[in-house]
Amino acid sequence: MFRSYRTKLQVAFVLLGLIAIGVTGYEALDGATAALERATVDGLTALRDTKRRQVEGYFRDVRNHVLALASDESIISALEEFTVAWPGLDPRGDDARQAKLQSMFIANNPHPEGAKDLLLSPPGGGRYGDVHARYHATLHRYLSAFGFYDIFLIDGESSRVVYTVFKETDLGGGLNVPPLAGSGLARAYQRAMQLPEPEETVMEDYAPYAASNNARAAFIATPIWRAGEKIGAVVVQVSVEELHRITTGNPNWSTEGLGRAGRAYIVRPDVGAPPDPKYEAKRAADVLRSKAKLNVPGVNWELITEIDAAEAFTPVRQLRSRILAWGAVIAVVFLAAASWLARSVTEPVLALAKGARQLGAGDFRVQIPVWSNDEIGQLGESFNQMAEDLRATTVSRDRLDEANQKLRELANRLLESQEEERKRLARELHDDITQRMASIAIEAGRLKQVPGGDAAQWRAGLDRLQQQMARLSDDIHGLSRRLHPSTLDDLGLAAAIEGECRSFFERGGPPVDIRVEGELNTVPEAVQLALYRIVQESLRNIARHADASEVTLSLRRTGGRVDLEIADDGCGFDRSSTGWQSGLGLASMDERMRLVGGSARVESQIGKGTRVRVEAPA
Repeated sequence: MFRSYRTKLQVAFVLLGLIAIGVTGYEALDGATAALERATVDGLTALRDTKRRQVEGYFRDVRNHVLALASDESIISALEEFTVAWPGLDPRGDDARQAKLQSMFIANNPHPEGAKDLLLSPPGGGRYGDVHARYHATLHRYLSAFGFYDIFLIDGESSRVVYTVFKETDLGGGLNVPPLAGSGLARAYQRAMQLPEPEETVMEDYAPYAASNNARAAFIATPIWRAGEKIGAVVVQVSVEELHRITTGNPNWSTEGLGRAGRAYIVRPDVGAPPDPKYEAKRAADVLRSKAKLNVPGVNWELITEIDAAEAFTPVRQLRSRILAWGAVIAVVFLAAASWLARSVTEPVLALAKGARQLGAGDFRVQIPVWSNDEIGQLGESFNQMAEDLRATTVSRDRLDEANQKLRELANRLLESQEEERKRLARELHDDITQRMASIAIEAGRLKQVPGGDAAQWRAGLDRLQQQMARLSDDIHGLSRRLHPSTLDDLGLAAAIEGECRSFFERGGPPVDIRVEGELNTVPEAVQLALYRIVQESLRNIARHADASEVTLSLRRTGGRVDLEIADDGCGFDRSSTGWQSGLGLASMDERMRLVGGSARVESQIGKGTRVRVEAPA
């Protein structure tokens, strides 16, 4: 279908990247969505159960405290003494007594509103004031310790509030007459007085209470017994703020895992309304929700925890955006890399093939462009030099046959170099990039198997996916860097040579003792590149043939000249021995120096190593 090697390489690169990204992205998104939904619902359920236990535990504790108060001898005595002291407040009747009581503890109380309970003994309080001074501190500490809004002592005979801790307008009021008749306090008291046995309580659900500025209040009550008879009741007023504090986390939705729009709240399923209207808010239609019935005697409540689905799945949307962004970046990188690699391989080959055909036809003036300074570029330079030699010299048939033979050898070397380049590219793609992509796909499959409730493993899996994709990008960058010495352009000749020696050692070669002297940054770029390539070729020959244990490299600039010397203690070679033939690498050293006006000399003896001496203009 595609006859061009360049097109095949580009299509293969891009398709390989898109397939890997598509499979990995689909698996990651599908697994992440399912796992996140399960984790969110599990989290809502766990939070709901925690809140349910807190609410039930709170009201259970309040009931126990109310029972403890009712059975405490000091509280029983307090009710009896307040009841006995009540008539002495004013002989004109209960209304006058209530007015005097509220005058002493509210109207003439020197403490500000909301702090009237701080008054211990009012002036002119008489016997009631003495009883109040004796018991108020104890009951006030009890109220503060357990967070109650108010504590009431109610006389069973007159159904009158003979004592309160907080001191509001219900102090001294009768529960059978307005304005307290029919209130939540009155209903709680009346139901408590109907209980047949001790150790029982009643609860009135939250409703507006006029004495507390119509704030919503609940009441828990139990009768006070003396000698088997009910002499009154103790009632605790519970503010809705306590319930609000428990369900909202004081209030702090986000730290409890409900995000910015999530919440926990209580509703009455029988009437569809919450205990407090401020718990109700306009909810989004698409939410994840978990609810459970509360076991609080005397009320019918359900606890609901919920979070907006859009907010819950924000990580999935972010992951999808990141995958698409990375996919686009990698696709562009793959296309660019494929185009560059294909062009760097095919264009020199095509130009050399065309030049070879022209030269074979007798056109000795042919010159081909040299695209790079690698092996293929060296072949191009050698071809141009050969064509120039053929054009400048009249050769005999034997010399012409010899030139043709060299041309065939160059063509063979060209094909071998091309095949070596293809093999190297294939190895790089198979060993590094393809395996990286396979690792990413495997990691995505593993992430899909992570249990939904294990959010930590899920997040760790996403981090590993990101790391794999980052390493894939690094591999592509490394492949590009090895094809062209970017360090030479960025950091200069000395740094590039030091990096090449370090890479030579990391690949298993012996350590290289490097000595650099003089200013090298002003050396012409062509000379720097030629010196760098000679270092590369020398280290490559040492690794392949020398079996050396020590290598020294000296690079020195003196005046208008740069001297390079590379020596090893390897096995060496003898140019005069039978069968010895100069390789492409040694020939390329001479050619490179010739092109920049320098010289290269190789000295070697068997068993004494090899020394490469190079002189180049600076």
